[in-house]
Amino acid sequence: MARRRSMYLDIPAARRRSSYSSYGGRREGGGILRKIFITFVVLLLVVIAGGIYQWTRGVPAQQVKASYASTVTAPGGAPKLPWPKEGQAAVAVRGGGTMAWPVTGAKPAPIASLAKMMTAYQILTDHPLGAGGGNGPTLRVTAADVRDYRHRAAQQQSVLAVHAGERLTEYKALQALLIPSANNVAALLARWDAGSVGKFVAKMNATAQKLGLTDTHYADPDGTSPRTTSTAVDQLTLAQKAMTVPTFAKIVRQPAATFPAVGKLFNYDYEIGHHGFIGIKTGSHAAAGGCWAFAAKRPVDGKPSVVYGVVLGQHAKKTGALIQPALALGRRLADAAPKVVTDVTLVKSGVTVGSLQADWRDDVPLVTKNTVSAVTGPGQRYEVRIQLHVPSDDHVAAGTTVGTLTVAGVSTPVVVARDAAGPTVKWRLTHI
Repeated sequence: MARRRSMYLDIPAARRRSSYSSYGGRREGGGILRKIFITFVVLLLVVIAGGIYQWTRGVPAQQVKASYASTVTAPGGAPKLPWPKEGQAAVAVRGGGTMAWPVTGAKPAPIASLAKMMTAYQILTDHPLGAGGGNGPTLRVTAADVRDYRHRAAQQQSVLAVHAGERLTEYKALQALLIPSANNVAALLARWDAGSVGKFVAKMNATAQKLGLTDTHYADPDGTSPRTTSTAVDQLTLAQKAMTVPTFAKIVRQPAATFPAVGKLFNYDYEIGHHGFIGIKTGSHAAAGGCWAFAAKRPVDGKPSVVYGVVLGQHAKKTGALIQPALALGRRLADAAPKVVTDVTLVKSGVTVGSLQADWRDDVPLVTKNTVSAVTGPGQRYEVRIQLHVPSDDHVAAGTTVGTLTVAGVSTPVVVARDAAGPTVKWRLTHI
């Protein structure tokens, strides 16, 4: 027994150390492999998480950019029309563009009783009588209304005599406003509609902005203030808009109207019912001169049509008359306009007017879908309005509408010229 024990104990130490060392090496190698594996897994998870983030995160928003001229000009030279030597004028054939003098740079000027076009338009917007007509609600004349009437009558303004307790229907009041051009009735309607003249005037100015009358400012509902100003172009826009309201168009073509207290009163627009004139409104005072917004039936290219026009700031130097020279100029313009207008193309279809931009692809052209044409005179310059919106989807199919282009009151959709692809997988994964 002792001998076997000593034989075991006599195993060389170096051999024993070698055996232990091999075991420890195996343990150390296994630890390194585990560390490498864990590192690989962590890196893989980071890559996966990063990929998921890149794929699901929001991409930069697309943008639309207009890149077209701010104005276009109808082909040909300036139309030969009997433009005034003073003041302003604008004329248009129904459905066509506006021809104006001066062509550009017209400054707002007093418009006198042309302001009543907006007063009537505002009243009929707030209290429409409908296509079937009708008299509408009743307005009761107050003591304050009577005092206002007497004050204005003493100043020799155009007025309608009223009595306390008297009742006027909305229709009858609008007749008084637009036919004998009663200034006191303009104030009466304003107080009835808005509670005060000031509040009503604020509504008039808000409506003017909504209609795009950027050079128009109202200081009163009757136009007696020289601070009530506009341009011929703005007033022409309003006149055409107001004539689409049936009640307005019905009243302004009446040469006279009868009122209970005073009987029959005649229209200051002496041309109504003559030479094809079907409206609209005259106005005059010292600051404004003679003003006239008119509508007249005239043949255009052998077809029945309507010519609209506005003249401002007219005077007869020899006699001092105001309305008469405005009427004479309007007649000449109404007769001449149909002879110079033609249907012309202002913007062709397929014209690039902007671009759809995104970080992940080249810019995609935005083009007009239809041709924009207008009945207008040669050489007339028109503002171009482009309204664009950003598509909601990253991928936008060809032909998708993204806005409108408007010239001379005529609009066409603006569409995407070709497919606009969304961001690719590679782009999403490689762009931070």
